[in-house]
Amino acid sequence: MTSLYAHAQITALATIKRAHKLPRGSMPRVLAGQNVKANEVLAVAEVAHEHRILNIAQTLGVEPRRIISFLVKREGDTVSAGDLIAARRKFLRKIRVTSPIDGSIIHIEEGQMLIEGKRTRLEVEATIPGKVVNIESEKYIEIETTGALLQIAWGYGDFVWGTLKVMDGDPSLNTNADRFNIDHRGAIVAIGSPLTEEFLANAIETRVRGVIASSMRASLIPKLEEVDFPVGLTQGFGQLPMSDRIMNLLKTYNGREIALDIGDHDDWRNKRPEIIIPLVSSQEQIAMAEHPGKLQLAKGQKVRIMQTPYWGEIGTITEIIGEPRQLVSGLWSKGVNVETTDGAIVFVPFANLEHLG
Repeated sequence: MTSLYAHAQITALATIKRAHKLPRGSMPRVLAGQNVKANEVLAVAEVAHEHRILNIAQTLGVEPRRIISFLVKREGDTVSAGDLIAARRKFLRKIRVTSPIDGSIIHIEEGQMLIEGKRTRLEVEATIPGKVVNIESEKYIEIETTGALLQIAWGYGDFVWGTLKVMDGDPSLNTNADRFNIDHRGAIVAIGSPLTEEFLANAIETRVRGVIASSMRASLIPKLEEVDFPVGLTQGFGQLPMSDRIMNLLKTYNGREIALDIGDHDDWRNKRPEIIIPLVSSQEQIAMAEHPGKLQLAKGQKVRIMQTPYWGEIGTITEIIGEPRQLVSGLWSKGVNVETTDGAIVFVPFANLEHLG
């Protein structure tokens, strides 16, 4: 799965909801209001991945109503590939119908037979830790958490949950590919510089769980087909260093468990590649809400807006908003009202501000 967006968006404190689709016939293993961990099983189902329809009447050359007298197996019977299902002697030869797969006969009607392949156990796991807030039987289970959310520029792959290991102290254009060690195995590694083919090769050899980089050349895309972990770019294509704001946020949570979610588009949200950092304790949440990015903001201060459609504009804080407001993305966040140079009053989340004094 790949997606491309103009720039990253940061929400330092957000209420994040994720709906996990359930297959037909699934049985929930959690209750509404229950707290769950990432990768905890939410529901299980027995799923058949194959069905075959056999036209018994046509193969035997008889009327549909007559096949019952030629059947060796009946509805509800278990069969293995090659098992005899029906047979008829016609002149000097015997016409045989055998099962093409392992499975069971689930329906016979109008001379045709439906065989369902063997069922396998399918588990639906939580992609983030949090509280179960909604369960719709055989539809979805929704989980809510509070944390930092980075909606990044581009991604390739799917979803992974793991420990964040930041390999750089500052953004840079110089990528050192020879610094992997045993601590990086099974981790989501982050660099503040462009992804290179050499770095990617070493990441594969180290068996990391995911890679977060600032940017990369588009010519590297075919190489990503060789990896079995997701790759996220915070800035996009080209040779771009990671923004200071993203670098600082990742360093703040170095060593913490995070989600790198490239994922598929689905029915639940307008999806873009994301880095989700759940904030476990209430003390963390309060600190992030009151001091996002450790800025001390006040009415009358100058700020730069880091969100569309006012990206890069300088404005003045006119009001500190105490209660969270819903953003266009559907998330809720605290922030400030900013007066732009053309006199417009814009609500801007704390995380989308650059403090100018």
